[in-house]
Amino acid sequence: MLLICKEAFFRKFVQCSTDKDPFIKLGKKYYLINAAVQLNWHQAFLFCRTYSSDLATIESEAEMNALSFYLAKNGHSTKHFWIGATDIAEEGKFMSYKTGRHIVYAKWTVGQPDNAGNNEDCAHLWTINNIFEMNDWSCADGKNIICELPKSAKCCWKKFQTTDLGNLQKDLQYWKSESNQTL
Repeated sequence: MLLICKEAFFRKFVQCSTDKDPFIKLGKKYYLINAAVQLNWHQAFLFCRTYSSDLATIESEAEMNALSFYLAKNGHSTKHFWIGATDIAEEGKFMSYKTGRHIVYAKWTVGQPDNAGNNEDCAHLWTINNIFEMNDWSCADGKNIICELPKSAKCCWKKFQTTDLGNLQKDLQYWKSESNQTL
């Protein structure tokens, strides 16, 4: 089976940019940490979308530790940050808003989530003893925001000269050598 970039056939090209500004790399992901503005959870979701990103979905202890360390080191220990987990659809079942699946990692504060007042459906990070942990909270309250940049799509590095099968092999070899891609 031969896999090639379909955009090449339609002469549409994905621009590959290494510029991730204003996102910062922590571990294997890129984040936009907005500690200046507080929005409700739904507004925070839309804010992230304006940067072609989603509210952060924390998927491992290492990721949680990296975020916690960065936030504490940069003076954000008194702030609360929305992340992309919610149990709006089914109480007590926190789902990733990005994937639509059950969250794969959680570091809840002891006694959380508790759905206090039957009105806490959105997850945020807050500090307990200078370590960030998760808590459920009312989605209507204002909090700061952590957006996560999605993993980059594979890019077409060279415009194919033709879609004619006779020249396609030559174009594929050139593309492979230029982009160091494995086909």
